[in-house]
Amino acid sequence: MSFIETAVNNFMLLQVTIRKADPMKRSKVASDAAAVQCRVNHTVPVNTRVGSLGTLTTDLKAVNSKYAAVRTYLYENTLPFTDAEDGQQKRGMRLIPVTRVPEVLSKLSELKSEAQTALAEFMPRYRDYYEARDRVDLGRVSDVDMPAPEIIAAKYGVDVSPPQPIPVFAADKLQLPAGLAADIAKRHEQTLAKQLEGAKDAAIKGAKDHMDTVEKQLTEGKRLHKSLLDNAKTHAAMLRGMVKGYDNDPRVLQLADLIDEQIGSITSIDHVKNSTAVRDRAVRAAKTVSKGLGDLAAAPKFSPAPASADSLVTGDSLLADLID
Repeated sequence: MSFIETAVNNFMLLQVTIRKADPMKRSKVASDAAAVQCRVNHTVPVNTRVGSLGTLTTDLKAVNSKYAAVRTYLYENTLPFTDAEDGQQKRGMRLIPVTRVPEVLSKLSELKSEAQTALAEFMPRYRDYYEARDRVDLGRVSDVDMPAPEIIAAKYGVDVSPPQPIPVFAADKLQLPAGLAADIAKRHEQTLAKQLEGAKDAAIKGAKDHMDTVEKQLTEGKRLHKSLLDNAKTHAAMLRGMVKGYDNDPRVLQLADLIDEQIGSITSIDHVKNSTAVRDRAVRAAKTVSKGLGDLAAAPKFSPAPASADSLVTGDSLLADLID
């Protein structure tokens, strides 16, 4: 069984769309006033944003944080599934192990409910404020109007798509010329390979970045939090889940084990604060894992061959002429 076939059997795809209102608006009046106050040369642009909801702007930001928490959880527990290059937009489908689908869906539902509750509690207060037309809070910012309550409410939403299997191109089920079908299948599998390698790279980068944070916090940090240890376990689980469902890379599994053994196994942040030995072991482990993951990230990428490579039929496909 190829790596791609293994991944198809072990992962699903999930997409979550989150919408929220921007409580801030650009104001030329405020920008001009700020430029004068700060004595900024007129050739230097000043763009000032002000809260369009007056004193309730901060309250709406709190609502937004609840909606943002949905995306944060999604990104912390799934991996990108895209062939976008570095620096390009990578939002869209997320890769998730089949075994974690119920858990992740349940948590997303919980976070979505919390976000909707926060919005529902905010809206009556904003309606009262909006109907009072109390523009005193906006001062002399005459070019910013408070949005109507229905406009604010309509901007919010959390849409969780039903989990989908990784798409597989079934050439044998389509009436296409053999060469064209084989060419399409090959290119489809090459795209899947790139997407899966991208997900693995993302897991590696995320874990490496956190190991660098662990090292820095345990050597220089003044305030240590339990999340430092919890997030280490999350990254170890992401690494293990990715490679076990894909290529079973023993190097990654070994590094994931080291994270769990030397960092994730620390049950209390007080153990790190009060024990030099525990802290030093964790720092050494973080350095070792970071270097190992960095080496893996820098190594040449292996592209798994398409499962149908041995049976490819060529000679009658114009696909290369069209898209290459």
